[in-house]
Amino acid sequence: MNDEEFKKRDAKRKKGHEDAEEIREIFSALNESIPSLISGLIGSVYSPEAAGNMATAIGRFYSKLIEEGIPQEVALDMTKKYVGALDFQKIMNIASDGASPKKTKDLEIDIEE
Repeated sequence: MNDEEFKKRDAKRKKGHEDAEEIREIFSALNESIPSLISGLIGSVYSPEAAGNMATAIGRFYSKLIEEGIPQEVALDMTKKYVGALDFQKIMNIASDGASPKKTKDLEIDIEE
């Protein structure tokens, strides 16, 4: 291997390490910011104000169905389905499991030469 080839290979190696470090920094920043974003989302969805708004929306939905002449049993069933569509619990469980410190994984990057 001549001197020029060695320099090119060394430059590629350095560039690869710089890229890996940059990616590591990006993932580190994401690892720090995503849990707080998820906590904020959970807080906004499950706040007393959000719960009150959701209850009001559900009540209005049911009342409007009754006003429009939908039979009570059908309106109740439709309201239950509407509430089921608003079920954020599954989404929040997925999000909180992903943000749990005990379940995070370190990312290792190997650079092939």
